[in-house]
Amino acid sequence: MLDLEPGDRRAAQEDDELRSVAQLRFLHGLAPRLNALGDVEAIAGAITDELRTLIDYHNCRIYLLQNDGVTLWPIVFRGSLSEYEGETLDELVTVVGEGITGRAVESGSTYYAPDALNDPTAVQIPGTSEIDESVLAVPLSIGDRVTGVIVLSSLGIDQFDQEDVRVLEVLASHAAVAFENARLLQQEREAARTASALLGLSQALTGTRDVVTVLERVTAAVPSLVEAEAVVAYLRDPQTGGYRLATHRGLPDGVLRNVERVDPKMAAALLNSVSHPFQLVPEDLAWVPRGYLFFDEPRAWLIVPLRWETDELAVVIAVAHDAEARYTDRDLTLARGIGDIASLALGSARRFHELERFHELVDSLDAIFWEAEPHSLRFTFRSRKAYTTLLDGGDADAPPPAWGDHVHPEDRSQAVRALRESIATPGHQLSLEYRAAGRNGDPMWLRDLVHVTTSPQGEPVVRGLIVDITARKKAEEALRRSEQKYAEAFRREREAAHRLRTLDEMKNTFLQAVSHDLRTPLTSILGSAVTLEHAGFEIPREDAIDLLHRIAANARKLERLLSDLLDLDRLQRGIVSPQRRRIDVAELVTRVVRESDMLNGRQIELETDRVVVNVDPAKVERIVENLVANAGRHTPPEAPLWIRVCGQDGGVLLAVEDAGPGVADDLKEAIFEPFRSAELAPSPSPGVGIGLSLVARFAELHGGRAWVEDRPGGGSSFRVFLPDAA
Repeated sequence: MLDLEPGDRRAAQEDDELRSVAQLRFLHGLAPRLNALGDVEAIAGAITDELRTLIDYHNCRIYLLQNDGVTLWPIVFRGSLSEYEGETLDELVTVVGEGITGRAVESGSTYYAPDALNDPTAVQIPGTSEIDESVLAVPLSIGDRVTGVIVLSSLGIDQFDQEDVRVLEVLASHAAVAFENARLLQQEREAARTASALLGLSQALTGTRDVVTVLERVTAAVPSLVEAEAVVAYLRDPQTGGYRLATHRGLPDGVLRNVERVDPKMAAALLNSVSHPFQLVPEDLAWVPRGYLFFDEPRAWLIVPLRWETDELAVVIAVAHDAEARYTDRDLTLARGIGDIASLALGSARRFHELERFHELVDSLDAIFWEAEPHSLRFTFRSRKAYTTLLDGGDADAPPPAWGDHVHPEDRSQAVRALRESIATPGHQLSLEYRAAGRNGDPMWLRDLVHVTTSPQGEPVVRGLIVDITARKKAEEALRRSEQKYAEAFRREREAAHRLRTLDEMKNTFLQAVSHDLRTPLTSILGSAVTLEHAGFEIPREDAIDLLHRIAANARKLERLLSDLLDLDRLQRGIVSPQRRRIDVAELVTRVVRESDMLNGRQIELETDRVVVNVDPAKVERIVENLVANAGRHTPPEAPLWIRVCGQDGGVLLAVEDAGPGVADDLKEAIFEPFRSAELAPSPSPGVGIGLSLVARFAELHGGRAWVEDRPGGGSSFRVFLPDAA
């Protein structure tokens, strides 16, 4: 140390005091300015620009610790020398524990190298010049957590003093807070942008009613959410496991033919997950045939699986702009949100489609199906026949009227009173007959079969089925008039009325069974759908899957009922002809029994011989399904079933036998007539009464026949013989 004269010492002391005052003023003013900046690079630039006014340096670097907790990334490099000779950005990147920079971060304390060239911690970047310099590294810390480091370099040996260290340490504490605030602000901005983008997608998908439209809107929205040159959407074929192209954006025309379908093996190899989004980088796609790559060179794929039913699956693929681009964690987070929203929209579209099919079935009935609110009696649903039949049916687009508005004024008060008394007793069945005005003003008689049940929320729900009985009433009135004049005419009219009653009762029995078979699965579908709608994202995945399974199972029940009704109608009109081909009937029967969902664990014994005949496989399947369903419906759960297949008289004999109560002799022919199941033994699920009728009609279509015998040992033996057509 130099021995200064007293005057010189006073001057040096005054200079130090002035320097300290200037530094304090600098730090006092810089801290709020740093906190006001919301961008990391802007904060770093402000630090390097202002720091030069207090500390003489030729080089300043600021590193921030990355999310991996190891990598130190240089966000700014400033100084009188813009770069060392031969130094690049990749070479500036370092890790915790490496060199002076990494040592300061690892230790969490200031590290000063007066002679960096000869410091044991320093690391020389290959290809750069060796120069004498001093290096000062001060970590950026928030509490005990190190978030980065400020590194100053100055040409020459031991160029920094304790005052420089103190200033840089104070600055580093302010800078660490500013960087952390900017990082949190950036996260909030990204979260807000993500939420806004996903909300826009959700709004775009609201009300979408079919699967393809959902996928089209998703592919249109993806490029605004993540960087993508092209977006493609595939739908899975549940039968084959392969995928077909549903829609795309940005694909070159020349590749469409190659990517229209993806076979199951290729799809299985590419899909790392069917529940979470993931990325495939070009290296992952090196084995994929060129025709599947969408572009000439491999590019990163962001794959978003969409699942909305057990067997319903789609895949959306975003293709990067070039071979170097990669998708980030933020992109994967966005993709997860896209997948959740799109899957919900696809499930809603599927449920809407099933509801439309139910409405079509209801509208096809020769009756009016309705639901009403229990307090005001306002209709909440009516099938289309109400608008075409009743004078007070209203218009489909007008506010709904109340139950009773359509009833003749002379019958209205009594009918409404009876309905309200029924509502007070949930589970009660009510049958009303009253007068009403038809659409053309003509008087008509209606029979209303009302059922009061309870919703999943415990509220009463009123449903009914209105049948036009005008013809029956007119017949009864004519009968009463003729009774006074002609005894013989009375007898004939009475017989005619009896036939009409029989037909009407058969029709009513059919309608009651249909309403039961429609109402039960519909109630389950609506209950499950409402649960999903109100639960949103909060319902556990297992519960959501269970509800979706119930919706699908009950939708299949409705579909089977509609198929039976349509088949019976076609057969009665004579527009069905068998599509024959040679098959092994034993193999077909075995498969149908194995795949049946109507046996519920029943004990079954199969006895099958290989019999190859020329028949219609689809019709034979329906014969077996209906015989098995009939046996399961009308026998106790513990009663065993026997199913036999054997060749006989140039054809095949099918037999389904049970150990149930059997069939009375006077019903052995009647049960093969439509809508006669109600006359059989009591059953918790009587059915519509067309299953055995279809069995007989399909057998006759093949030139065969169906009949029932008593089984030795008790029970019934239902048999079908199908001749082998040449």
